[in-house]
Amino acid sequence: MTRNGKSLITGLLLTTCLTAGMAAAQSSRELDRLMGETGGAQPVRGVDLSTRAAKRYAVVIGNSDYSAIPDLPNAHADAGVMAQFFKEQGYDVHAHLDITKRGFEDTLRRVLFDVDKDTEVVVFFAGHGFQIGSENYLVPVDADLDTIYDVPFEAVSLGSLVGIIGARARLQVVILDSCRDNPFAGKTVLTRIGNELREVRTGFSSQAAPLNSMLIFSTAPGSVAFDGDGANSPFTAALIEEVSDTPDALVKDVFEGVRKLVFDRTNGRQVPWDSSTLIEPASFGLGTALSRPIAVSSTGTGANRGLARILPEDEAPSLVSVAETRAVVEADFVPEVQIGFVLRNALDLTPADRVTITEQPKTGRLVLPDENGFQRNVLGDTLGSADIDRLLLVNDSVQISAVSLTNGVIDDMIGVTVNGEVQRVQLALKPDACDFEAGDHLDPDGMGLTRYANEIRPEEAVASCRAAVAADPENGRFHYQLGRALISLRSYDEAKAEFARAKELGHTRAWQALGNALLNEAKETGGVSNPKASEEVLQLFAQGVDKGDPYAFYSLGRQFMRFGGSDAIEIEGYDLMMRALEVGHTFAMNELGYFYLDEDGEFYDAERGLRYLRESARRDDIYGFNNMGLVYLNGLGGTPVDDGAAYEMFRKAAEGGHPNAPYNLGRMYRDGKAPGGRDLKSAVDWFSAGLERGDANAGGHAAYLISSEGAPGYDMFDAAMLAAKAAALSNQKAAGPARELLASFDAKSIGGGTQKLIRALGGEIEADGAFGPSSDAALAEILTRTGAGPAETDPVARIVQLAGLVWASSPFRVDLY
Repeated sequence: MTRNGKSLITGLLLTTCLTAGMAAAQSSRELDRLMGETGGAQPVRGVDLSTRAAKRYAVVIGNSDYSAIPDLPNAHADAGVMAQFFKEQGYDVHAHLDITKRGFEDTLRRVLFDVDKDTEVVVFFAGHGFQIGSENYLVPVDADLDTIYDVPFEAVSLGSLVGIIGARARLQVVILDSCRDNPFAGKTVLTRIGNELREVRTGFSSQAAPLNSMLIFSTAPGSVAFDGDGANSPFTAALIEEVSDTPDALVKDVFEGVRKLVFDRTNGRQVPWDSSTLIEPASFGLGTALSRPIAVSSTGTGANRGLARILPEDEAPSLVSVAETRAVVEADFVPEVQIGFVLRNALDLTPADRVTITEQPKTGRLVLPDENGFQRNVLGDTLGSADIDRLLLVNDSVQISAVSLTNGVIDDMIGVTVNGEVQRVQLALKPDACDFEAGDHLDPDGMGLTRYANEIRPEEAVASCRAAVAADPENGRFHYQLGRALISLRSYDEAKAEFARAKELGHTRAWQALGNALLNEAKETGGVSNPKASEEVLQLFAQGVDKGDPYAFYSLGRQFMRFGGSDAIEIEGYDLMMRALEVGHTFAMNELGYFYLDEDGEFYDAERGLRYLRESARRDDIYGFNNMGLVYLNGLGGTPVDDGAAYEMFRKAAEGGHPNAPYNLGRMYRDGKAPGGRDLKSAVDWFSAGLERGDANAGGHAAYLISSEGAPGYDMFDAAMLAAKAAALSNQKAAGPARELLASFDAKSIGGGTQKLIRALGGEIEADGAFGPSSDAALAEILTRTGAGPAETDPVARIVQLAGLVWASSPFRVDLY
């Protein structure tokens, strides 16, 4: 995207402050209906409001150095003083300066993993913002709105932010010191499901807060806030003054004081504004009246604590060499590890030594639990021997591709100074084998090690997760991951049972997984790639949305958009999709691309659809690759046809495990559009690969090329076998023609194909096409062994019967569709 200075983004930023009447992110009517029918939980379900949350979590963002719009000199300083204050009040502070759009996505993903229903969350944002219609947006430093389609990829929806946090946290306070200027004012963009262009306006709009939330804006709806002439903005300066004097005062009372100070100091030109649905007292300080000693919640994660030890030199992995490295510490990669004693020994500390933590590990943080159960981040703190012994290593769910770990160990580092001397301790973090083999993307209760479905090694994953469940049967994460592993091994009934158990244990992803498993039952023999969900499945997805699972956002949003039946439900679906998109969920990008590229659809908008698909492919998503291949191959949305680009996209998708990409490559070889021209053998090779992934259309095409065009390297026995396997799948649009083709073959071809299937099922017989007594005996033995009943007498029905048994013994991966 080109950088046009104050082009479309400049137009938007004059409108950062508040637009009246935006619906709360969790107030959608169809979602409420679904939750009501399940007796669904409320956002503060099971919480004792007479006691305070156990954890305090703060996200602080200061965006000053913008690449395409005017800078905000004071934003860094504002974020700095707020981060310092929150740290002093016992918050686990995650501070970011000059955060990009991808950085925002990473931050929201971190919130999904770190926050649960026993966490108070505070978000502070200093930077540009704007309003479009009734929606408010925060602006990353790399934002540049060149086209009307850019908002979802260049800005962050405040509605999505508070919806995501509200679904996970017990209580949230969001403070926005924005609206200082809007370089985008007057520009028009697309932000809703339809093609209505909406103007970017100065200020934020008023916005309803989700239950047990408070939204605090530095200025009134539609107004501009001032950056200030000093080091801080008037709003942040007033806020720090008020909370420093009375940190334990209720937030609503603090804000009343802030409002009066800002109004007075700006001569009435700036009036802070708030929206609150708090149902319990909230203060920034620890508040003795509400504090209580409690253990950290570990809902859905099972055991929290792991072990650590110093690795001898001959056992230490060959990590990147760093100056001042003192030792290598091996630790379990679990939610919490008691690392203090090991760290003290690794640094060879004496009781008199003073240690300052100068660098936290990238995958977690060192914390010090206090007498009330709060975990204080110790970055920058100087600790004595007694404090060092109590240190915990809290491992965060940073998304790490498991296949990128060559030795199955995560390499990390802790930086310290000991009596002023810089030292480093290298960490070798060892994940549980089940997490390594079957961890899922964006799983709020996962450890952050991830594999896509096509990357799971079925046997290793099942064995590892069975062992993990046996060792820790009350850990919902292990049951969920065992379910994933069983699906990769095509053991669908067992997988559903594990998902159900994970759901009972409170694992967040289990609701969506169980709903998806039920939905996939329509696909088990192929063909129905996009079925309409039952009410039971919709309710499971809705429960997942309520718990803040981005996969549930996508799954329910997809159903609402495709099968909603009313404009209101389709709009709900779009909003859920956008919430999934805010955390970088590529499935949502592909679905929205499909939605807007449907020429027969009400909302057809080619460029808008292409924008979503390009973003998915840029993130190396196999479905984005395949979709962009179709765009280039067919010239969709006015894109110039480019066979070379299409081939590369299909190749990447096929190598990554996409179920339909082999068929698309087979077509290109068949039609002479692949490199090297027409190649029937390569076409059949790819069509056959597609059939093995459950694509009946690919199997029919392979059989046709062998039987009608004499594709080299194959014979008519292969053609009959491939046609039968295609005919045995339930996609009648493709299976029907395959059966008709099969019926046109002669008896010898059908007999030879049947014999090949008998051999595939373990029968000892030669494939010669003469289907006599020995073939009948081998067939009878297979039918008896599998309990499949008597043999069909018609040759075509008989070979299709056997093909069905082959699929039953080795079904394709429905989870890839």
